[in-house]
Formats: sequence, structure tokens, C-alpha cells
Amino acid sequence: MPAAYDPKNLFKQIIDGTIPSHRIFETKHAVAILDAFPTVDGHALLLPKHPCADVMDMPADVAASVLKELPRLARLVKQATGADGVNIVQNSGKSAGQVVFHCHFHVIPRFDGDAKPVAFAAGRKAMLSGEEGAAMLGRMKEPYAQSISAIDDFLGAMRAGAVDSPAAGGAPKAAPAKKAAAAAATPKPAAKEKPAAAPKGAEAKGDNSKGGDAKPKEHSGVKKEKVKAAGPPAAAERSLDVSFADIRVGKIIDATAHPDSDKLFVETIDLGEPAPRQILSGLGHSMTLDQVKGAAVVCICNLKARKLAGIASDGMVLCASDAEKAKLAFVLPPAGSKPGDRVAWAGFEGAPETPKQMDKKKAWEAIQPHFSTDASGTACYKGVPFAVAGGVCTSTITNGIIS
Repeated sequence: MPAAYDPKNLFKQIIDGTIPSHRIFETKHAVAILDAFPTVDGHALLLPKHPCADVMDMPADVAASVLKELPRLARLVKQATGADGVNIVQNSGKSAGQVVFHCHFHVIPRFDGDAKPVAFAAGRKAMLSGEEGAAMLGRMKEPYAQSISAIDDFLGAMRAGAVDSPAAGGAPKAAPAKKAAAAAATPKPAAKEKPAAAPKGAEAKGDNSKGGDAKPKEHSGVKKEKVKAAGPPAAAERSLDVSFADIRVGKIIDATAHPDSDKLFVETIDLGEPAPRQILSGLGHSMTLDQVKGAAVVCICNLKARKLAGIASDGMVLCASDAEKAKLAFVLPPAGSKPGDRVAWAGFEGAPETPKQMDKKKAWEAIQPHFSTDASGTACYKGVPFAVAGGVCTSTITNGIIS
């Protein structure tokens, strides 16, 4: 039985445009994108627009309209990468390796000498950057793509009998005799007469040529206005999303109790910078100092520095809590990550903003409400996992709020 379809899944949000992606092409029935964490460079995905959890959930007519785009995508992948062949892979069901439960097809370039079969776990650890995606899309350009797609649709409709084939071409019909005669009888416009010569002795003022008559200036009666050259178009304002945030892996080197607050801990945290940062966290009612010291954590590092109960704090440690906020636990980075590793989200590329811009745009206030943990404890932004060093960030609190 197909898995229940979640309309908020990652691929549905990409299709709807609420999550950005590197789009290769789009048709009425399908979207082709680059994989955000490709197994090899050029790894692409074909997504049906129809909401189906897996291939067993896909109606036959949807399959026909989507699968006809696979040869096109395979040719583009082969063209862009110089591959000798491609693997077409489709996983249906958790036991088959499906992770996102919106049906999709992988197109993966393969080369002579590849000894091993495709292994998704062996994919790259870092997310595809905007520059890498743009470069690959540049090699996947299709001349006359819209025309070719329209012709393919027309030919498909002909084969299905939805339209009649065009009649055999013959000689073009001659123009009706009456129209031809009317055209022949139409008189040509008369040539304009030359203006009469100016009377002798009437010389133009300021004419320094010898014996030359002045040529009268022609005026249209309409004053010409100077047209200012248009300046460069204004750059489109960047959409406010999680890519504004500089969220990194950290390690708490030391922690002490705040002298004036039983709720606050003063932590010294290694964030992969030349010197550790001081960050204050409201952990005093939920954890002991021994639990905090040495902990691997995830921190937002580009908030405006401020004082909490008189002591400066430069950042925030991210924690998950339940709906009642009775329980609190760290958001934990994956094994193998190190201080300074930046967290990324598939489909949300971009450099983090400065603390000043974060404060001015109220970015944290816009981003944080979309942070949560799912049923398995994976930390997410709008359903997209916090990814770093080939793994995802998690918490012991499931279906929680991250702040």
C-alpha cells in the first residue's frame, strides 16, 4: 500500500516554488532539477507535479506524461557531464531506500571504468552551491527547447488521435482574380514636388559660404524632448529565508553560572573562529553545568550582540523544547562534524547576512517560527533538515520547537 501523501514534503514545496532549486526544465506535468546532494556531478531528478507518494501511487496517464520526459533529461545529463551512460533509478517505499515521499526518478551519469553500482550513501557531504548549480545548468542548455516540447506534444496528440494529421501539402492557392486586379489598379503615390528656389539676394544669416543659398530648416511643430539614458535595472531584493542565518557547529569549552541569574549560564564556545565566543543561555532550570560543559551544540552566530543581565552575549545556542516548554534539549550536530562547520538546507543557498542586516530586517524573528523537530527528532526548517558534514542535526525532543 502506498505511503500516505504529505502535501508539505520537500519535493512538493520545490514544485510549488516555496523552496528554491536548480531547475533544468519544467513542463505541464513535470519538473526536472539538480539533486542538492548529488551522488556525482550532474545527478538530476525528475519530479511529477501530480501528488503521488511513490510509483505505485501514480495514475497511468500521469506516468505517461512524466516518463516521456526521461529521455530528454537523460540526454541533457549526458551532454552536460560527458558521461558514457546514465542510471535511471526509482525507489518506492522506505525499505527500498525512499527518503522523500513524493515520487521521483534519479538520472545519474556513469562513466566507463565505474566499478561499483550507484550508492546513494556515497553522495557528497556538502550541498551543491549556487555557483556549481549555475555552471551545470549552463551546460544543460537546450536550443529551441519550447518549440521542441510543443512539437513533441503535438505529435503525441496526433498519435493519440486527438488531432487530425495535416492534409498533404499542395501548391499554394492563387490570389483571387478580383483582388489581383484591384492591386494592379491601385495608383502609386505621386512623387513629392521639389520646393521652389529661394529668391535671389535672399541669403541666409550666418551663411559664410560664397554664393550659397541658405536651406530653410524644417520644423515638425513638435518640440523634441531629451530622453535620459536608462540606468541599470535595480537588483531584485533577496527573499528572506534561512540562508540569512549563520548557523554553525560549536563545542562548549566551559560554562559557569551567571552571578545575578539562576536561569542563565555563561558559556565559552569554540565555533571554529580564532578565539572562542561568550554566549549566555537560559539553561539553568533544565540542565546542570556538568551536562553543558563539553557538549557539542549548534549555534546561530550572526545575531546582534547584546547584554543579558549585565553580561555580553554574542550568539545563541539552539535548543528544542516541547509545546509546553517543560522539557529542553540541545540541537545536536551529527557525528563527524567539527566546530565551525556551517549548517545548510537543501534549496536555500546564499551567504549569511551581517548581524546589522539580521537586526534591521528582523530576520531571526521571521526564520525562527519555521524551526522544529519532526517525529524522528530531526531538526528542520520548513520541513527541510539541518544538514552538515554528511548528516543531519537532531534532538532527543520530537515534534518540538527550536529556539
